Amino acid sequence: MPEDELKRRMDDFQDLFVEARLNIEDAQESQETTYFAEDLDAAQEAVDEAVAAFKGIVNDIEDKDQKNSLLRSNGLKVEQLKGELKMIIDGHGHHH
Repeated sequence: MPEDELKRRMDDFQDLFVEARLNIEDAQESQETTYFAEDLDAAQEAVDEAVAAFKGIVNDIEDKDQKNSLLRSNGLKVEQLKGELKMIIDGHGHHH
């Protein structure tokens, strides 16, 4: 994938990533409130979007080195997002 296209798509992913993090924080903060379900839905959606964007970029990269480099530099961030969301979902289930 040409570097400029990769950069543009990674910038889009970064925006989605930041958005997802903010939504996760909102959901964490609203756990004991009536807004929690709404915030959790928003977080789930934002995480799904960020993960899908990242997978799309990885899948579109032909060059093995470029792909591995991207996975090394950002793969953990994506897993971390999914993990943070899962912790909220799992943690909230125990309050009932």
